[in-house]
Amino acid sequence: MLALESARLGPDLPLLLVPGEEGSAVRERYAPMQRLLAEDDELFLKRQGFHSAAKKLRREHRRCYFSYVGRLAREIRTARKLGALAMASKENWSFWTLLERTAISESSLLYLRWLGCRHAVGVNVAARDVKECLDFLLAAPRFLPATT
Repeated sequence: MLALESARLGPDLPLLLVPGEEGSAVRERYAPMQRLLAEDDELFLKRQGFHSAAKKLRREHRRCYFSYVGRLAREIRTARKLGALAMASKENWSFWTLLERTAISESSLLYLRWLGCRHAVGVNVAARDVKECLDFLLAAPRFLPATT
């Protein structure tokens, strides 16, 4: 059933969008990722004298961030698979297009993981770095994840 719907939509259209939902809804779902690696809350707790709570909050934020990255990766990979099905069903198969989509999306996901790892070792991560990567990843309809 998903393959038929994917073939009907075509390979370049957003996949499985809920009627009336735009790509901005997907962006909003992943918007908290930008804030999770910011150190504002941690610094506030440290200034109040709650050093152990600040460390715990930092770990919890990072855990949530990686959870978002994992969910985004699953959705992006599902969208790519459905796009490949649509290409195959329309006999418009292009290895190079699939390779390009895979390379761009996987390198963006790797960069998001890298930002989380930098945060883990104590390097400050700017929210704009996460935002720019998400904007790039979700900009093209072909990379738009399936909505739930």
